[in-house]
Amino acid sequence: MQREPSTLELAEERTNWALERTRLAKERTYAAWFRTGMAAVGIGLAIEKFVPTIQYRWVSEALGIVFVCAGILIFGMGFKTYHTVMKKLAREGYKGIPTALMWLLTVICLMDGKAHGIWSDNHERG
Repeated sequence: MQREPSTLELAEERTNWALERTRLAKERTYAAWFRTGMAAVGIGLAIEKFVPTIQYRWVSEALGIVFVCAGILIFGMGFKTYHTVMKKLAREGYKGIPTALMWLLTVICLMDGKAHGIWSDNHERG
């Protein structure tokens, strides 16, 4: 026969589930930041490549650069918010996805955004 869990055990289990829900919500939020950053980089590259400006080419280039830079900024902001919450959870003893892995993903996206901006600029001239 199983014994009834104590009030303390039930409270601890609920707290563990609350920590898990918080982590999952933060990962979904990070994914939303990530998607938004990727969209901004994509829009910037598309504007720079496909928006014809007959007389003023620099307008589409400048607008493309603004969107790529905005995407890079969004990646950084998304990581910062993720890292802040995960530090708070770690103080409670909760371990989630390693922050180093999320940092690596963010850096790869930052470099990808910069590389596309540099490559497209050099490719146009070359």
